[in-house]
Amino acid sequence: MTLGIPTLIEFSTVREHLAFARKNGFSFFEMNLSFPWFQSDKLDPDEMVRLSKEYGVGYTLHLHDQLNPFDFSPEIREGAMKSILYALDLAKRVDARRFTLHLQYGMYSSVNGTKIYAYEVKSDEYLSHVEKMAELVSKRLEGSDTFFCIENTKGFLPYHKKAIDLMMKYPNFGLTFDVGHNFKASEDDESFILSYRDKVKHFHIHDVNPKSNHMALGDGVMDIDHYLEMVEMFEEPAVLEVKETTALEKSLKYIKNNRR
Repeated sequence: MTLGIPTLIEFSTVREHLAFARKNGFSFFEMNLSFPWFQSDKLDPDEMVRLSKEYGVGYTLHLHDQLNPFDFSPEIREGAMKSILYALDLAKRVDARRFTLHLQYGMYSSVNGTKIYAYEVKSDEYLSHVEKMAELVSKRLEGSDTFFCIENTKGFLPYHKKAIDLMMKYPNFGLTFDVGHNFKASEDDESFILSYRDKVKHFHIHDVNPKSNHMALGDGVMDIDHYLEMVEMFEEPAVLEVKETTALEKSLKYIKNNRR
């Protein structure tokens, strides 16, 4: 099982993350580009490569949580695509072979208590932006073993599934299966994600309860062993996506005590 750590608010440098990962036997660090210290004007890719070799820990990348390359605003799309192209270049330089992107819900109007989403109303335009992004990313990644992965968050809506159907046609696109998000979304995403079984290229693993997300393994209400078995079966990298070092250590201990 290839396990990694998420970006932690406790640390503000790449070195601190890699040192913690190595000390605890993790294989990689998922750098979240939302965090202030991991912006393009603060990162040195050459230093990242040196640190990766020093600690024997690799990287995956999590694009900015609110990044939206499919916005109706051309200015926002342009900025989002600039961020994606930067991340593609960074990944190539530091040998990060998994990206993760959230799909945004976009604006909506509430009509008689029902949310009407603009992306559903203008689905053809939305999907045209999806296809343009997918084509551009696919050309950049052609011939590589790097995957641009879409993560489930609060539950895929119909227009999200259409977008994923489109992106999964491209060889370098995949899925990040967040098992805790799936549970919080009444497990509605799992069957859809597993219908693209060969496209599941990354996992986010954490426990949950009715009020909280990103809990240490064994502290919540999920059948976490079921999903650990799934990670083992898929043989794809998995981030233990809990948000503090003590919870990571506890989760790692849970795995050691409950898995062979």
